Parts: sequence; structure tokens; C-alpha cells
Amino acid sequence: MSIFTEKQEALVNSSWEAFEKNIPHLSILFYSSILEKVPESKDMFSFLKDFDGIPHNNPTLEVHAEKIFEMTRDSAVQLRLNGKVEVVDEVTLDYLGYVHVQRGVIDPHFLVCYVY
Repeated sequence: MSIFTEKQEALVNSSWEAFEKNIPHLSILFYSSILEKVPESKDMFSFLKDFDGIPHNNPTLEVHAEKIFEMTRDSAVQLRLNGKVEVVDEVTLDYLGYVHVQRGVIDPHFLVCYVY
């Protein structure tokens, strides 16, 4: 039995399609939201460390945000089809966990991305 419905997957896919149309602007909004909620997280992102605020026209920032949203979309597909997420775009979840631990990310940090 799937733990993720077709409707939920469609919602994630439509969000991805909307995001893809304006990656530069939405990337800035995404990171602005994170830094507004957890300002000390700025040093966790190598592409934000040396800037005051969120740098505009920053290809690294845009690529990172795009990767996050793309992995979210791919995870939604896997959840619906397999009931679990095993590999996210050729990157294992173990590696992602390792990187997040190295950067000092803890559980409450993930909640800043939660939309209310």
C-alpha cells in the first residue's frame, strides 16, 4: 500500500513546475525564509557565508535550491510507487545525512522549511 497518494504526488509535481519557471526569484525567497527563521544557519551554506543577506544572481544558490526541490519531487514519486525513498537523484540518503551532520544540521532546522 502506498503511503503517498497520486493527488499528493501531483501537488508536489505542480509545485516543481511552478518553481522551475522562476528558479532565481524563488531560490532567494526560499533561503530568505530559512535565514529569517534561523539566522545562525547562514554559515551552514558555503554560498551564503561571505554575503550580507541573500546574494542575488548567485548560480550556486540557485543550483542548491533547484536540487532540493528536484529531490523533493523525486522523493514524492518514490514514496507513491515504493512506499519509501531509497535513492534521491543518484545521491544516497546516507551521504545526504553525512553532509548535514558535518554542517551541524539538527532536527529543528528541518522545520524551518515547513510551510504552515
